[in-house]
Amino acid sequence: MHNNKISELRNQRGWSQEKLAEISGLSERTIQRVEKQGRFSPSTKLALANAFDLDAKELYAEQLDANDLECNDSNSLAPSDSIQCAKASNSPESNTAITYRYDWAGALGLLVLGLCIPAIILLTGTNGKWELASFALVIVLTITLTLMNYGFKATHKLFDKTSWIVRYPSYVEDLDIMIRQGRYVIRTAYGVGAMVSFVAAITLSVHQPDVFSSLSYGAALVIKPLIYALLFVEFWFRPYVNKIKKMLAAQQN
Repeated sequence: MHNNKISELRNQRGWSQEKLAEISGLSERTIQRVEKQGRFSPSTKLALANAFDLDAKELYAEQLDANDLECNDSNSLAPSDSIQCAKASNSPESNTAITYRYDWAGALGLLVLGLCIPAIILLTGTNGKWELASFALVIVLTITLTLMNYGFKATHKLFDKTSWIVRYPSYVEDLDIMIRQGRYVIRTAYGVGAMVSFVAAITLSVHQPDVFSSLSYGAALVIKPLIYALLFVEFWFRPYVNKIKKMLAAQQN
């Protein structure tokens, strides 16, 4: 492949080398070497293809076999490539088909939590329109900030795989990256909930001060976004991140 192929694709998306390294799960040094030398290990090829959301065959159709980085030639490998080759040869993907397992405890937990959420909403319900607005603001702003920080592909993957709480694969690469992204989502959701609650308090104080004639009702309106942030995190996203942690621990054993 022409040495500038990866840099061209990266520049088309407006990514820095650091951003591409983060999305692909590779080191920035590996990205720099790939763009300079046009040499790849098999796992690096797959990681870059996934990062650009392209089929590996399509992305590397122009690559010459002479430019391939042979994993069995240990003398020509940089340390980061040796690690990549070792991971590729030792991963379950290289030896056996990936299987899916069911976590019935996770399914039961989701069922119980799913029943609790409507009860909490009914017990703390205030104004129907504000209920919807609070929920939408917390979810939409959290996803938007995640998109801005990690890009569409990584964000879509993170939220799309929440079904792993119940049904999860035996092997997945880059789980450590997903854990880091999941922690960011949790922090962001709480931050968004607190910010929206703060703005709501100021807005109501200025435009509808009579709302606080009943302190309990006014407080319920103000903290509603924070309540939805708590429900989103503790009843859905934190269990999901904890599941990813367990999957990573199982793969490392």
